[in-house]
Amino acid sequence: MATNFQPRGDIKVIMGSGAKALGTAHAADDTWNELQVVDYNIEHASAPIDVAPSRSGIYGQVESQGHHRPDTQIYEVTLTMRGTPTAVLKSCLALFGDGASASELTSASNTGSMKDGVSNANQVTLLFANAGSDSSESTPNDDVVMAGCMATQMVIREDVGTNGGEMVVETTFISAYQPTETALTPSSTTLDEAAPKNIFDLSASTLDTEPLVLNNFEITISRPLARVHHQNTTDYKPFGYVQTGPYEVTGSITAKRDDSIHDLIAHIKGDSTGIALSIAESSGLTISLPDVMIDNSKPEVSDFLLQTIPFRAFGANEAGNIISITIA
Repeated sequence: MATNFQPRGDIKVIMGSGAKALGTAHAADDTWNELQVVDYNIEHASAPIDVAPSRSGIYGQVESQGHHRPDTQIYEVTLTMRGTPTAVLKSCLALFGDGASASELTSASNTGSMKDGVSNANQVTLLFANAGSDSSESTPNDDVVMAGCMATQMVIREDVGTNGGEMVVETTFISAYQPTETALTPSSTTLDEAAPKNIFDLSASTLDTEPLVLNNFEITISRPLARVHHQNTTDYKPFGYVQTGPYEVTGSITAKRDDSIHDLIAHIKGDSTGIALSIAESSGLTISLPDVMIDNSKPEVSDFLLQTIPFRAFGANEAGNIISITIA
C-alpha cells in the first residue's frame, strides 16, 4: 500500500514562456514565472471511451464495443490568479499573441502557426510543481508538466464586494499533448510579487463619455480551438491546432443608477451603434474597448438601485482595436 500523499498547499503553478517548437515543453533554463494562482485544476494523461452500437437482441454492452479515443483528447486547465500585470499579460500572450502593454486585440490578431514542431512564441508550458503522483523512483517524478498550452478564454473581473476589490484573472488553457509526470526544476523562476489591480483605485470609468460609478465589471475574451488529428499511436500527439471561429469579447458592468444611465437611454434601447467603454486608474491600468454595443441592459435592485449593462465589443473595422489593455 502506498503511503505517500499530496498536500494541496505544496503545489506551485509555474508558467514557462518564450519561443519553442509547438508541443515541446520549456526547458529548465527558459523563462519561468511563478504566478499568484489561488485556484487551479490538474490534468492527467487519459482517454475518453467511444461505445459502438449493441447487436440487436441483447441488452448488455460487451467489451468489444468499447474503444479508447486518445486521438480526440484535449486537456483543459483553468487558473484563477490575482490580477497582477504579469497574470494579465501572460494570459494575453497565450490567448491572442500580444504579451506587452498595451496588449491589443484586433480582427487580425492570432497566435501564429500552430503546427506541431514549428516554433511558436505564444504557447506556454504549465508546470505543477510537486503534483506528480510517483515518489518511489530514485529520481521521483515530482511534477506534472503540460506542454503546448494555448489559452482559449480569459476573464478579468473586479467587484467592490469580493476579495477586497482586487482584480481576478481567470484563464483557461488547452493542450492536445499528453501531460507528463516528471522532475522539472527551473534554473531560475521570477516570483510574481506585484500588487493586484483594485476597483477602489479606478479614477475614470466612462461609457460613451458618460461617467459611471462602478460596482463591478467583468470582461471575457474567448476563442475556439480544435486539435488536428493525431500523428502516431504512441502518445497521439496532434499535427497542431486550428482556430475554428473568431475572437469574441463580451462582458458587463454594474453601475450606480443615476443621470448618466438616463443619458445612455438611446444606446440602451438599441441603436446598433458602437460606443466607447473605458475603465482606468489614474496610472497603471487602462482597459479600452472603443466600440461596444449594449446588450439588453436592466436595472438591479439592491440596497440602492444599480444598472447592469451587458455588452459585446467589436472592432470599428478589420484593423481596429476590439480591446486594448495597458497595465503596469
